Amino acid sequence: MAVVLPSSDDPVVAGAVRALGGPPGRHADLGRRRFWTPVRWLVLLTLVTCLFGWWQKSPCRVHSWEQQYQYTRACYTDVFALYFAEELSAGKTPYLEHAVEYPVVIGGVMAVAAEVVEVLPAEVRPRHFYDVTWALLTAFALVVVVTTARLAGRRPWDAAMFALAPALALHGSTNWDLVAMALVGLGLLSWARRRPLAAGVLLGLATATKLYPVLFLVPLFALCLRAGRLRAFAVTAAAVVLTPVAVSLPVYLASPYYAADATTVVAASPLDRLGADGLSALAPTVEVGGVEGVNATYRFFDLNTTRPADWDSLWFALQELRGGRTLDSPAAGEAPQLLNLAVAVLLVLALVGVVVLALRAPRRPRLMPLLFLTVLAFLITNKVWSPQFSLWLVPLALLAHPRWRPFLAWQAAEAVLLLSRFSFFVGRDEPGEGIGTSMFLTAVAARDLALLVFAGFVVRDVLQPERDVVRAGGEDDPAGGVLDRAPDRTPRAGAVTAG
Repeated sequence: MAVVLPSSDDPVVAGAVRALGGPPGRHADLGRRRFWTPVRWLVLLTLVTCLFGWWQKSPCRVHSWEQQYQYTRACYTDVFALYFAEELSAGKTPYLEHAVEYPVVIGGVMAVAAEVVEVLPAEVRPRHFYDVTWALLTAFALVVVVTTARLAGRRPWDAAMFALAPALALHGSTNWDLVAMALVGLGLLSWARRRPLAAGVLLGLATATKLYPVLFLVPLFALCLRAGRLRAFAVTAAAVVLTPVAVSLPVYLASPYYAADATTVVAASPLDRLGADGLSALAPTVEVGGVEGVNATYRFFDLNTTRPADWDSLWFALQELRGGRTLDSPAAGEAPQLLNLAVAVLLVLALVGVVVLALRAPRRPRLMPLLFLTVLAFLITNKVWSPQFSLWLVPLALLAHPRWRPFLAWQAAEAVLLLSRFSFFVGRDEPGEGIGTSMFLTAVAARDLALLVFAGFVVRDVLQPERDVVRAGGEDDPAGGVLDRAPDRTPRAGAVTAG
């Protein structure tokens, strides 16, 4: 099938192209193979956006973070901060010599970047640790844009939404999320190419980087059930579950147990204690001399259990509306059990909604709309929504509903929210400066509303498949793999029809 040109498909792009001279005419020679293919253009655009992101963050790599500098310049990045907080600056190996707060793949990427800058003079290592990490993350961003273009089928130009996304510039090097996103892209591309085992391994590696990809199994199961493709699902699901275990277990067994300061060793590794303590040595936590220790690899889960509602979450907004009162008031270091339970219940209910939508839609939905809704459900209901988490949604959103107008509205809301967050932090530390809580929560609500409106378009396309622009050209599910053109068990009569 011919490539869809956005200038003839999307009103926003068509208007922009007219301002630049107009779209290609009917006699334009577009079929001849040239060096500048759509994917190569997308790679170039992504590089430009990532370079802008480096420039935007660069003040924070050379200037001391005094008087709220990282917030007033909007250049905060975890990469620079955690180089010191995770004691990479002291040459310590993640997990083995310091408890890192991330899953093991991110710890590995951290260690690689730290090792690269180890040959440089000590005074320049921090800034170049950021530079090396930025270069690695940019490479992962290129993987994301290429896989997104491939997953888009005859609409590769839709991936320009990722290549030019403000979220990529603002959050691409805030944290290590692009590593997980690249693995997700490769995993979904393997699924699209009908390689369920490879898809499961890659999505499992992504889960060992950031946990959200494991949720993909929920809508994937519903679609495979409806299409009668449960064997492919079983292969993928098994690999998704077993791969992060296989990757993390060796590090877990070799890692000691640390106190809350993440540096003080409370107990030796499970391997060292297995002979004396038996299977109890495998427990994720131990108590020695009244001090609790957490296995370095398990620290990620421990922190996410005990942390309170984060700033950008709806739970923090609810807390502020209740006059600052939390749902429960745990002692220091203890988990907010009521909050955790509420988060879990709402997430399960949201995922049930996604499954019902998948099973009851008049035509079997495409995979990408359901993946987008699944990740959005996770973020909306979660007690933590770090700003860079929104980047997870970008490739899924443009593959679910490739329309620029709602996408740009959401991206504008994300940019406003980030600036509001920084100003809010300034106001909390310096009374009389920055913005107050109400203005910050208004920005959070605007972002959430923009995403819910986008989700509304996605749900509409599922319920009214004739309005899905991806299927308008006769395609079924370009990223569906074994689901593409598979039989569809219609929800009303249980009949089997062609997809």
